Amino acid sequence: EVHEVFIAEMGATHVGDIKQLVDLVRPKYGILTSIGPRHLDSFGSLDNIASTKYELIQGLPKDGIAVFGSGDDYVNRLYAMCDREKYRVSLEADASAFMKAEVVSFSPKGTTFIMACEDGGRVQCRTRLLGSYNVRNILLAAALARKMGMTLEEIAEGIRALQPIEHRMQLIPGEKNVIDDSLNEDADGVFEALKVLAQMPGHRIVVTPGLGDAGPKATDVHFAIGAVMADSADRVILTGQRSGQRGIIRGLVQSGFARANIHTAEDMEDAMELLKEISEPGDTILLESQIPDYEMQ
Repeated sequence: EVHEVFIAEMGATHVGDIKQLVDLVRPKYGILTSIGPRHLDSFGSLDNIASTKYELIQGLPKDGIAVFGSGDDYVNRLYAMCDREKYRVSLEADASAFMKAEVVSFSPKGTTFIMACEDGGRVQCRTRLLGSYNVRNILLAAALARKMGMTLEEIAEGIRALQPIEHRMQLIPGEKNVIDDSLNEDADGVFEALKVLAQMPGHRIVVTPGLGDAGPKATDVHFAIGAVMADSADRVILTGQRSGQRGIIRGLVQSGFARANIHTAEDMEDAMELLKEISEPGDTILLESQIPDYEMQ
């Protein structure tokens, strides 16, 4: 078997980490997904994170190709700086985007959207992956695949074959549909999961202990999670004793969510017993944030 493409994921915790990897791998193509606060303690600032990720683009050869996301001020700035052949993707009505996703919809069968390319091609896509960030990542890979000569139909076939990562917005269809996001510990990830849940059928139930470490603004973050949850869920089960739960409850109640639909459970075992009482076939259950190992019945 002959391999045609070598893909290397490059992570970093300090300035210069990406440059070392680029010097080792010497890639011709680079995809810059987003700029976020992960490892902010070791980087010191978002500016340092952005400049470190840009080391990938700087390390590309002059005939290389760079692909960027959009909608992020840092990514927009880095895209403008790039002097290589470059393309961007978008989930918005962005005329400058090379690859766009239109009519994005989430359901118990996964995600559907129309992938539209700047060259005029359009194709219907379906994937088991859930969440706008997954659609964006798909577009980033699809844009580069298109520039490497694949047809949109070939790309759509590959998208259909994608498999979710366990416990990260993992869709488990059944009599009761489950979205397992129990390894997420990121506030943005929680908001995205709730956005997906809002489109699901039946009663929508969230099971969560809250975030373990939401940083110095933990109270505000949990309040915001509760407020969004009020519009996305019909019932909420809070497990364990994390302090952030108080903020979630305040956000729920102040947004008009009925207190009678807020439940507490000592642990996941108790939560699963409670689920048997309050859920029925056709409902959707979101398991959100780091929950101890469990077994769905």
